[in-house]
Parts: sequence; structure tokens; C-alpha cells
Amino acid sequence: MKVRDVVYKDLKLIFSDKKALVIMILMPIILSSILSMALSGSFTDYSIKKSIDIAIVKEYDKNKELKKFKNNLSNGIFSKNMSNEDINNMTTKVKDFNIENIFFNEFLDNKEIKEIINYKVLKRSDAINKLKNKELTAIVILPKDFIFDMHTNILTPFRNKVDIKVIGDPDESIKSKIVESVMKGFSQQISTLVIGKNVFIETALNEGIGYEVFNDIETIISDMTSNIKSNNINLDYEKINGKKSISSFSYYAVAMATMFILFAAGYGSRTLLEEKENITYQRMVISGTRKFKILAGKYFTIFTLALIQIITMVIFSSILLKANWGSFPLVMLISLCVVFAIAGLGILIAVITYKIGNYKVANVFESAIIQVMALLGGSFIPVEVMPEFIQKLGSFTINGLALKSYIKVMMGYGINEIFSSLLTLLIIGVIFIIISVTLLKREERWKYVKYNKVKTYETA
Repeated sequence: MKVRDVVYKDLKLIFSDKKALVIMILMPIILSSILSMALSGSFTDYSIKKSIDIAIVKEYDKNKELKKFKNNLSNGIFSKNMSNEDINNMTTKVKDFNIENIFFNEFLDNKEIKEIINYKVLKRSDAINKLKNKELTAIVILPKDFIFDMHTNILTPFRNKVDIKVIGDPDESIKSKIVESVMKGFSQQISTLVIGKNVFIETALNEGIGYEVFNDIETIISDMTSNIKSNNINLDYEKINGKKSISSFSYYAVAMATMFILFAAGYGSRTLLEEKENITYQRMVISGTRKFKILAGKYFTIFTLALIQIITMVIFSSILLKANWGSFPLVMLISLCVVFAIAGLGILIAVITYKIGNYKVANVFESAIIQVMALLGGSFIPVEVMPEFIQKLGSFTINGLALKSYIKVMMGYGINEIFSSLLTLLIIGVIFIIISVTLLKREERWKYVKYNKVKTYETA
């Protein structure tokens, strides 16, 4: 019996198994379609072409906090060395400083920011309800003592911590991050200006000018406001060196293809033990077929099945999902490398399953290990949004290496950028094949132990 006969026999059995076909051929098509449409906003830039709706929650009491600040000035809490005249001058400057005007009118109403953020001031409870109902993308909370702390930071040598909190919709993570970054930009700019102001005041005091320096605080405030007002924020998605952006349809076409080829390895992992239990393995050995030819047949069965899965996914996603896979020769090169590694993994599990004599290893692989590999490799969600240690682990999975290579080709990268991943896949495949052959080589001469499955009948 030749290797091609083993492959033909196995493929014939596989394609007669409707359940296997559904799992390996139809499921990646169905899941890639569902996931790509459900998460399309996370991959395309149209998600920020419309303004992001947010709510501003004021948890401070402006009048009380202004009164508190003025009382602290009058009582000499900020500095006991200030004269009454200095205190009166500072109190006058408080009227000229309006942090709400700076935050809302000069910052949020900035032309560039208004193009991406649309805000309304709401109570916390109303804002939370609207966020739950998907009417808002994020909530920005201006904390208690916001007015007092900002006045302290700007108008005195002291500095209080101001925490502007952002509560985002978990389904709109990218938009929420944009809002968070904008608010951080405001806080950082204020912090920079406060530091500069404090250096100016400290230098003036050291030079003996005294608290008369606060007479010029209005100039500092004016400069600060002008800086914030002129702050330009542009969010542009541009192609870098001609590289293409990836749509959700393209990403999940690749993600599902690289995940479900693992099931080809799982399916092939049962074949050797099934041959043994059905006594066909013994018959092939007795007929003169070397066991390594049988192993090679199983290898190319998994190889062919995985390649069919990928080709089917490429054709389907290209025609119906309009996914752009990039250079066809590179796509085929990646496909051959990944199915080489997948087939190696499949026969390794097949040999282990055969040697143990039960399907526990194959079952664990299909029910648990594949799911873990899919998660680490980015088949469920892009690895870029995962913790760094998970990203590193994903680089050691077959599907993770394949997905990264396909994505790079989709973006327009060439062979140089994917060479290391392809080489790693080939090395993984070779290692698995060597281990499989070594384990099978140590097998003792076949013993017929499945007598309990053979029924004998006496003839009258």
C-alpha cells in the first residue's frame, strides 16, 4: 500500500463525515462573518469620523470651593508672609481666573477637538444610564474640589493633585481611549504650565522680589489660556510607506482560518489509534506496508485537509467578505509553511495517542489546548490589546505565527518581514516530525491485543 493510498482512504472517510466538515470548513466561514461584522468598528477608521458623544459630570460645587479658596487666602493658609495688600491683589486675580471657561470654552470648544468630541453636562446618574443605553461613549468626571485645587495650582506656589476620571463603554474601547488621551492631554498641559509658573514664582521670591510677583499672575494666566486655546488635536489615519489598513473582515478571515486548521491536527490525531482498533493497521503491516509509510500517509492527510481549509477560507473571504489577502504567492508560501507545522503537530499527537492506547490526549487537545492557542495567537481578539506577556506567548503558537504573517502580507509587507515567522513554522514542523518518528520507531513488534472486539461463531 502506497502513501497516496493511505491519504486517499483517509480523505474519503473525512469527507463522508458531515460533522467534521461542518467544524473544519463551515464553522470558520460562519464565525469570521459574524465576528467581522460585529467588531468592524474596532478595525476601520470610520468609527471616529462622527463625533464621539461624551458626558461631563461636575462633582464639585463652584461657589463653595471659590469661597473656600478665598478664605484660605484671607486666613494666610497659603502663606503667612503675605501682606494684606498681596492678599487683596490675589483675591482680585481670582475673579479674573475662570478654570471652567478654560476647560469648556477654550479647550473642549477648540475647533479640532469639537470635530471629534461632542459633550454635554449631565448628572452622574443620568450619564451612567445613558452610557449603559449606548447613548454615550464615555463619561468624564471632574472631581470634588476641582475648582479649589485648580485655583491652588494656578494662583499659589502650592500644588494639589487633580484626578479627572474617564468611564468608557467597554464595547467602544478605541473611542474611550481617544477620550482618555484627550483628557490626559489637558491635564499634562496644565501640569506643564503650573510647573513653569512655580519656577517663575520661586525664582522671583529667591531674587527678593517678594509676593509682588503675583501682580503679574494675570499675564501667566493669559499665556496659559492662549496655549490651551491654540492646542490643535488631529486624528488622522495615514498609510505609512504605502502600507494598508486591515478591515475586520480581513482580520477575522485570517483569525478563523488559522484557528480551525488546528482542528485538522485534532482530527488527524485520532487516526492511528482508530486504525489500530479497527485492525486495519495490522492488516497494512502484514501486507508489507511499513509503519513509517502509514505515518507519512497520516501526515499528508492532515496537510491536505488543512490546506483545503485555508484555500476555502481565502476564496470565500475574498469573494463575499471582500477581504484583501495581499500577494497571492506570499499567501500560498505562508499557507504551505503553516500546514507543514500543523501536520507535524497532528502526527505527534496521533503517535502519542496511539502509544497510550486511548483518546485522552486528543480530547484534551481539541477541547482545551486549541482554545488556549487560539486566544494566545489572536484568533479571538487582536493580540495588540492583550497584556505584553500574552503577546509574547502568542509568538510561540503556530496559529499566532501564521496570523501575524498573513496580516503583514495584507498590509503590504514583503518576504523579509515574514521570513523569521516562516522559518519558525518550518522548524516547529521538523521538530514535531522528528519526535513522532522517534516515538514510533521505539514501538515494540505489534501484538494483537484487541481480541475482545473480535467475535467468533461456531458452525453447526
